[in-house]
Amino acid sequence: MLKKTLHLALATVTGAVLALAPSGPAQAADTDVYTVPGHHLVNGRYWQTECEKYSSTVVRCSTEIWAKKVVQHNGRYVSHEGWVFNNLTYLPSNRGDWTGNPLATPGTWKGDDGRSWRTECDTDATGRNGCRTYVVTTALSQTYDGIVSSKTWAVNNIVQFATSTKPAVTTIPAAAPALSGVPVEQPIRSSIGQQVVDYALSKVGSRYVYATAGPSTFDCSGLTSWAYRQVGIDLPRSSRTQYSAGTRISKSQLQPGDLVFYYSPISHVGIYVGNGKIVDAANPRTGVRTASLDSMPYAGAVRVTG
Repeated sequence: MLKKTLHLALATVTGAVLALAPSGPAQAADTDVYTVPGHHLVNGRYWQTECEKYSSTVVRCSTEIWAKKVVQHNGRYVSHEGWVFNNLTYLPSNRGDWTGNPLATPGTWKGDDGRSWRTECDTDATGRNGCRTYVVTTALSQTYDGIVSSKTWAVNNIVQFATSTKPAVTTIPAAAPALSGVPVEQPIRSSIGQQVVDYALSKVGSRYVYATAGPSTFDCSGLTSWAYRQVGIDLPRSSRTQYSAGTRISKSQLQPGDLVFYYSPISHVGIYVGNGKIVDAANPRTGVRTASLDSMPYAGAVRVTG
């Protein structure tokens, strides 16, 4: 009988299922990506699996897939390529070894983290002599309006029971042959424009004071000058002169960090954040804020960072 707590069994689940990557076991025909340790290349996708002893009689394997995912970086969501959890597979073992374990007992329960879990066994979805456990998690989807989150059920693990034709596996399987060309996840590096945005956003809530440029109070061109100065770029001091400080770009070309200008003649400047938003030092009433790109009469945009 397995008396282990669920901490190890559930440790592989991420806090948010990333909608840009599979949230459950993907189809990988004619291969053992879920049960053989090592790296695999199937249908042009890279997989990696690690196996360990769950108990003296049960072996489990955790599988990840190389995919584009949405992650939080410096307080914002970014798209990033890397390894994403795909499935936790418990290799064939005797059904009696699982007595009392919720991963092999139909029903629902709450985890230590407060999330809901559900297990089904011997159904059309699991097949005979198997169980599948689902968890309610946060799915992140990238849309035209930005990152949208929603709650959803996602597959976490599969338990397989031994049969007369599928004997129990009690030792860790041999690893797959070494595979060349396996990608390595790289650290997330912010562009200069995004760094400018991050610096400007760090001042949201600061007071507006005319003719100041930080570090605690700003006017509109003072905020843009201060944010760019943090990445080693000096801008002219007024909104009108900043309009000549880079390359003119169209509204459709806007990227995070671009300067955006308002009114005619130009008398206000902000920094484009992305997803139709800007950060600016607006006026003494609102101070440094985020606002819609179209919250004021738009005059043009400039890219300073090349």
